[in-house]
Amino acid sequence: MKITLKQVKAFTLVAENNSFVEAANQIHLTSAALSSLIKQLEYSLNVRLFDRTTRSSQLTEAGKDFYPLAIKVLEDLEHAVESIRDINLKKSGVVRVACTPLYSSTILPRLIAKYKLGHPLANIYILDSLNQQVLKRVTSGEADFGIAPERQLETDLEQISLLKDHIYFICKKDHVLSKLKHVSWKRVLEEPIISLTDDFTRQLQLDLSHHSSQLALRPIQKVSLITTALGMVSWGLGVTVQPQSALPLLKSFQLTALPIRDPIISRRLSLISNGNQELSPAAKSLYEFLITEMKALKPCNQAK
Repeated sequence: MKITLKQVKAFTLVAENNSFVEAANQIHLTSAALSSLIKQLEYSLNVRLFDRTTRSSQLTEAGKDFYPLAIKVLEDLEHAVESIRDINLKKSGVVRVACTPLYSSTILPRLIAKYKLGHPLANIYILDSLNQQVLKRVTSGEADFGIAPERQLETDLEQISLLKDHIYFICKKDHVLSKLKHVSWKRVLEEPIISLTDDFTRQLQLDLSHHSSQLALRPIQKVSLITTALGMVSWGLGVTVQPQSALPLLKSFQLTALPIRDPIISRRLSLISNGNQELSPAAKSLYEFLITEMKALKPCNQAK
């Protein structure tokens, strides 16, 4: 006769309660039905598991030996069920990622496409957002986590540094500086620079000031989106300075890019999560995948 999980469960309940009546109530069976399950189990094992009296039931020596094994069987089954549920949720769950426009149009779509090769049923939504909007969406729970340049966080948000993105000089292909191998910040700052939002510009000026107080960034205009800046540059309205991850976008605008030195300035991209909010299995799966993949990216191949 085969041993069933129902028999094992019945055995553990009797052992824990020292009573067939109490165990029967918990498993919603009659005492007679529960007693039958125990007898079937004892028959299969060819041992007596309980010493029964009118008031209680005590484990025999064989029962004491069998009890921890029975508990392990039930725990292993529970863990297996949880694992299957988690796997299913990872494959088919919904994940919302708030991401700044540059990375939501370059690195992130490529990595999501790679992730979906192993998780084809995952529903992943990119919430393209400006820097501060990324933080707000993660804080409010609208996004499971976010991707944005590293910064000081004053809330319960947490961040993990992912990759370093060097700042490049971007101009038209016929620009006077376009044929150089690289250009200095001193020379770049003489050009009419179209910069991004106050947040981006302020951090860039801070980095320049750490190198030299003589390096002053005075953009002729600040815009919200990198594509706007690139479009303006393509029509001869100025030049711009952008992270290296923007380089794949230059072809459609017919622009070129040069490394900037003296100093070399870079941006750290971070994965931002809410410390007070536990990630769903699907979100955690993508979160861990992005950490692994983006940390493996290097400045020389981010833009490919």
